[in-house]
Formats: sequence, C-alpha cells, structure tokens
Amino acid sequence: MSFFIITGFPGSGKTTLVTEVVEQLTGVDKQGFVTVEIRERGSRQGFDIITLKGRRGPLARVGSGSPRVSKYAVDIPSLEQLGVGVLQEGLQQDASLFVVDEVGKMELLSDRFRNVISQIVDEGRTLLATVPVKSGDSLVQRLKEHPSSEVWHVKKKRFDEINQQVTQGLQQELSE
Repeated sequence: MSFFIITGFPGSGKTTLVTEVVEQLTGVDKQGFVTVEIRERGSRQGFDIITLKGRRGPLARVGSGSPRVSKYAVDIPSLEQLGVGVLQEGLQQDASLFVVDEVGKMELLSDRFRNVISQIVDEGRTLLATVPVKSGDSLVQRLKEHPSSEVWHVKKKRFDEINQQVTQGLQQELSE
C-alpha cells in the first residue's frame, strides 16, 4: 500500500497530472474525484467537483455564504454528496485506487471528508491525492509525512517526468 501525494503551487498542473495518470490506468477499479476551476470571461468564479464516473456539482463559488475560503463560499452538502459519497462507495466496493483532488482548505472544512480520508489512510488503501504546498493542517501533514507516502512537487518543467514516475509507481503498486 502506498500513498501517491502530488503537491505544487496553484496552476502548476496538479489536477492535469492526476487526470492524465488516471486515464493511463486502464482496467483499474478506481473511485474518487477531481476539482476543476469555473471561469467566466477569464475570471475564476469557483470550483466544481467531477467524479471519475462523470457526476458533477459545485464545490465553491464567488459570492456570499458560509463557510468561506477567501472570496469563495464552499458548498459542503455538494462536497459531501459527491466527493465523500464516491469515496465511501469505493470503500464499500473495495476499490483498488482512491483519487482525491484535492485535500485542501475547502474540502477540509467538512468533518465527513476528513473522516473518509483518515479511513482510507488507516485501512492502507492505495491513494492518489493532491495537497497544497503550504498547509498547517494535521491531515495534510499526515499525508505528506506518512512512511508509505511518496511525495512529488509538480513543476511545469518536470511535468512529463513526474507523470511517468507516478503512473509507473501506481501500475506497479496495483499489480502486486
């Protein structure tokens, strides 16, 4: 069991990397989600969650509401229904790989999210997750510092190399 942890600054390609790695892993029972930006006229208006099975819903939007992270109101019910829901489904169905993009400030506002990530780690499931470079959160630190974690810092000039390393590592992990 291994945890494949991807970190990098905003815009470094973490989500793109995870999406490409997941697409290359054919024949693998995987469960999880990615988080994508919502842009209107070049301006970021929020984020959506997209499950690996194609279901989509809001994570956060610019505007009023709570809880908040910066200028975004976070939609905890949507996060829990989609994101937490697919991870719990994966646990019940004994998925081979859990994909979480991302274990970040918005997602960590949900106790249910924190609990399901902790369960994945405690059960030693194979995990591909993105985390922020800078975070004082105990769960993020646990993921980065866990003895079974391999951490990659994504930089555009090393993108292809890291993509290959993560894909090969996961293929090896999942074939054992």
